Amino acid sequence: MQFHVLPKLTISLPTAAVDSSKWNLPPSMTLADPCFHEPGPIDLIIGAEYYMDLLCDERQKVTSEGPTLQNTVFGWIVSGRIPDNWASSVVSVTHVCSTAEIQDQLTKFWELETCRTACTHSTEESACEEIFDKTTTRDSEGRFVVALPKKEHLISQLRESRAVAIRRFMGMERRFATNPALKEEYTKFIREYEDLGHMEQISGDSIGEKEYYLPHHVVLKPESTTTKLRVVFDASCRTSSGVSLNEALMVGPVVQDDIQDISLRFRLHRYALVGDVAKMYRMVLHTEDDRRFLKIVWRDESTEPIRTYQLKTVTVYQKKENQPTL
Repeated sequence: MQFHVLPKLTISLPTAAVDSSKWNLPPSMTLADPCFHEPGPIDLIIGAEYYMDLLCDERQKVTSEGPTLQNTVFGWIVSGRIPDNWASSVVSVTHVCSTAEIQDQLTKFWELETCRTACTHSTEESACEEIFDKTTTRDSEGRFVVALPKKEHLISQLRESRAVAIRRFMGMERRFATNPALKEEYTKFIREYEDLGHMEQISGDSIGEKEYYLPHHVVLKPESTTTKLRVVFDASCRTSSGVSLNEALMVGPVVQDDIQDISLRFRLHRYALVGDVAKMYRMVLHTEDDRRFLKIVWRDESTEPIRTYQLKTVTVYQKKENQPTL
């Protein structure tokens, strides 16, 4: 039970002394309050929701006109009506005023005025944070190294995905054949990815190893003033078992500040600075064991053999069919 500590509960009860000598109470009967018939302070009020849980099976009637004795976990209690000739004629009136409605309105008011809400993370979101806390490290250069928040029962169901990745890459090559400028920009992106150390070439032979190949394609935004060409890695592509990488990974909580918080901060100072961190996510490394789930295929020319690469840094993957962006 939860209790509120108050300076005063109510007036002394009963309001007048009651003559209990006529009741002939059994001497062996243990009363919850031996002085129940004398006015005294009330120390504790227990809500009616617990009342039935406190009662025992035994019950007695003192007299046909008198109160009833009920056994409880605390001892015997006395309740019921008392004949007029057993007590004085003092009348007590109690007035009860509920402030629940006012309290509810105040609560809603403060919820509207506050800038932050209580944590409402789901079980999966909390598990993601726990994995992050336990597995995140920093390498010798000070860069963060993170692990994928895997659902172990689904990550084990990943099957063959290389064939789909190759088939979709060849579709991109046919598009390159009709658009040499697109091929040049795409190749420039891939070479930069490798030159910066964000991916590395590996052997394509990994028989018996759980792995995942990310199909990739291009999204063009000619009107963009920053990035007109963006390469998208599709982690929602399903393997031969019907399970995709996105489905096998947990979804963490939103880490960005609420837009209301950001807007209010602009009112606190005279000047505001904004900036864009280039390749922010790609400054964070994946653990070496998790990189086998981040493989891609590529070749500069269609006459060359297809090469296998694995991504080393955190990448924002494609969101498709209500799959989470990771």
